[in-house]
Amino acid sequence: MPRPWSKEEKEIIKKNLLIEARRLFEKYGLQKTTVDEIARAVNISKGSFYIFYQSKEELYFDVLEDVEREFKDKMFKNAFEPGMNRRKSFKSFLNQMIDLLITMPLYKEITSSNYELLLRKLPEETLEEHMQRDQEEVSKFFNYWMDQGWMKKVDIEALNGLFLSLIHFVIHRDDFKGSNFEAAKDLWIDALANYLIIEDDKAEEIKVK
Repeated sequence: MPRPWSKEEKEIIKKNLLIEARRLFEKYGLQKTTVDEIARAVNISKGSFYIFYQSKEELYFDVLEDVEREFKDKMFKNAFEPGMNRRKSFKSFLNQMIDLLITMPLYKEITSSNYELLLRKLPEETLEEHMQRDQEEVSKFFNYWMDQGWMKKVDIEALNGLFLSLIHFVIHRDDFKGSNFEAAKDLWIDALANYLIIEDDKAEEIKVK
């Protein structure tokens, strides 16, 4: 009978699961990647896989969170580029976010047809914890932008909900006909930037007061 893994060994295996799962998910997608393939990639049995995750969907969600952490801070920190008109810069930031969600291998396959299936496979507490972390991470940027006079002071929870709607908007992109998605995206970005972002000269007036 094999000896139990130590805490350190479990941490190494979980780290390798995230690395190998990302490689497989990016290459084959969530639907075509199997638990057997993931387990083989890290030299554990299929049964041992379930010590770490209840399903491949739960692992997929963990991989997504890792990917988010890689780009979220960088993107939000660069939302307002020095020397660029503030609203134009914010619109560019939103466009980059949407393009990333559409083109990144792990994100682009999440559409309205499989999104609900993914959510049903995840433990409720996992989703709640993810939402809480997400809100805390982006709220610090919203608060900073408001304190700088770059963004209107609005309810943070409502603002978090608005950005969550961006993700759902992208997920349901296949529901749009023809070029309607691009047109709706441009309208959404313009409306958001024009309402939330304070023009450069007005921000200076606020600081003087």
